[in-house]
Amino acid sequence: MKRIALLASLLFLVVTLHACISHAHSNSTAEALALLDWKASLLSLTNHSVLPSWTISSRNAEASPCSWFGVHCKGDSVSRINLTSYGVKGTFHAFPFSSLPNLEELDLSINGLFGTIPPQINRLSNLTYLDLSYNQLSGRTPPQIGQLIHLKTLHLVQNLLNGSILKEIG
Repeated sequence: MKRIALLASLLFLVVTLHACISHAHSNSTAEALALLDWKASLLSLTNHSVLPSWTISSRNAEASPCSWFGVHCKGDSVSRINLTSYGVKGTFHAFPFSSLPNLEELDLSINGLFGTIPPQINRLSNLTYLDLSYNQLSGRTPPQIGQLIHLKTLHLVQNLLNGSILKEIG
């Protein structure tokens, strides 16, 4: 009887560990696929290909962005993206705001980003640092930035933004 209880406990432990590992890998894969969708919308300000390390091996169906240039992870989840002065040109229209729940730092300064900062930026609810300075972003700063309650640092200088500083972030 004790053996059956022990085997049942071990089986439960193995199933639980497998579920945890599978969940972590699926989150990492989902983040990788979402970032690849955004990459596909970007151009290069130089003649180089855009973010060449951002790929998924055809031999490996599961992907982790944690080894990609400019991407840093805590565990298997993206926590920081730093593409400062990397020469990317594009918009935020395909940026995976909802797919990066653990993103804490986003630094896309000194690039060729244009268009508006979308209100979906508030979906980066764990963001503490946001630097979008020295781009060509235009329009008004969305008030949804004020919903980023963990945000400690915000850099938006040298863009084409207009309007006054929002009371939500002032």
